[in-house]
Amino acid sequence: MAAECTVTFVREAQHEAVLLSGIIDIQAESSFEAVMSRVSGSAVVFDFSNVSRINSMGIALILRCFKRLGSERKCAVQVRGLSQINSMLFKMSGLFMLAQEVR
Repeated sequence: MAAECTVTFVREAQHEAVLLSGIIDIQAESSFEAVMSRVSGSAVVFDFSNVSRINSMGIALILRCFKRLGSERKCAVQVRGLSQINSMLFKMSGLFMLAQEVR
């Protein structure tokens, strides 16, 4: 059985952080809706350290989330903890045009 996506919200020094874990696929849609309704600051960091896999529907959810946070809310979106494969997915899908990678 696949590990569903879980989301944890944490307040860090200069920004909000969204800690993701599990598999990001169509099952994660409600999790990303919660993220979009909960993030309220001017900067957010998405931590993908514990994400095992992202499929095409997951990429679509992330794209929609990043676009809404960036364009509608003027929120600076950053990502960290990407595996080598997930980093390649972000490059190929254009997600790095919507979010800056931080280490």
